[in-house]
Amino acid sequence: MEVLNVADVTRIAADAAREQSKALEVMGVTLNGGGGDYAEVLVSLHGCRLAPCHMSLGVFRNMPELELRAEFAKKLKRHLEEHHPE
Repeated sequence: MEVLNVADVTRIAADAAREQSKALEVMGVTLNGGGGDYAEVLVSLHGCRLAPCHMSLGVFRNMPELELRAEFAKKLKRHLEEHHPE
């Protein structure tokens, strides 16, 4: 399986974030220094009342786009439910 590049991970994460909430914005993606499959997606929650208003969600880049989108959406949803109840 091919590893997704940073631009693809950013695009996928931004799409998934917009689907979860208009207040979420992907600020960037960082890779580990060893060139592996792991990436951290940095996300900001605009208008939040409780810290943390920024989060870092880890994902692996060695999965198909649809799986990565679903994994990221699941992590965002869980974080929103746990830390930012509406």
